[in-house]
Amino acid sequence: MADVPIADTFQFDAQGFFILRGAFDAERCRRYVEELDRLFEQEYDDPWLQVEGVKGQTTVQFTEGQRRINGLPLWTNVFDEVISFTPVVDRLRAWMQAPQLVNTWAIDKTVGTPWGGWHRGLNPDDYSVRNGKVRSRMLNCVFMLTDNDEDDGCLAVVPGAHKSQIDLPMADYKGKALPGMVPVLGKAGDIVMFTETLLHTGAPKTSERRRTNLYFNYIDATYNPAMRELLADHAGNINHYVFPPQVRSRFDETQRELTAWMEWQRTSPAEAPEA
Repeated sequence: MADVPIADTFQFDAQGFFILRGAFDAERCRRYVEELDRLFEQEYDDPWLQVEGVKGQTTVQFTEGQRRINGLPLWTNVFDEVISFTPVVDRLRAWMQAPQLVNTWAIDKTVGTPWGGWHRGLNPDDYSVRNGKVRSRMLNCVFMLTDNDEDDGCLAVVPGAHKSQIDLPMADYKGKALPGMVPVLGKAGDIVMFTETLLHTGAPKTSERRRTNLYFNYIDATYNPAMRELLADHAGNINHYVFPPQVRSRFDETQRELTAWMEWQRTSPAEAPEA
């Protein structure tokens, strides 16, 4: 693990997000977009994910001007190397106690995609700094495979709101900017890392240009996603998050380490012991 510059940690703590500029080269971005195009055009028979009545289990979703594919390593090995991309892993380990990959997806936006809904994955209480150590219990990584300009439907955030516990009347801001909002702009190859306690959304897309991003979401090993989903009556999402053994068997050491929680996650009812 390489030392993360203190300036990076200061910026991440102050704003709730950090941008790695030029992390992917043009060839890697091209290769990833090409693979996503192939995946978007496939038809899927995915019994591993099929849990009746659970939102988000459809492999490919087409909604309001965008298409999304979930569970990327289930369908291809092309993105395995993203899990263990060293500059990101170093910062994950600096800003989380024990990072574990919980969800992966890609979104391809087209013109006319409206505002997303303002949200945060966790509450501000799940972000802390003690003795110079940042601890975020959930951290999202956005890999820009194409340019993300202001009219491309880019990520929008409220810097510093990852620590704010002031409750705004969020219904008043549906389809609108929150006070202090900034667009997170970047070029193909840039990577945005943000704590999921940060208020964020997707801005509307008014350009004709392509905007395609990867999303790899990490939790802390001390945080139990199974209980979170069970309490929210979304138990089937656990199957959506867990990779079958045949997928993890192809992973390298770092990739297995960052998905170790899956080794202990039961995704089907236990058999009753013999009397």
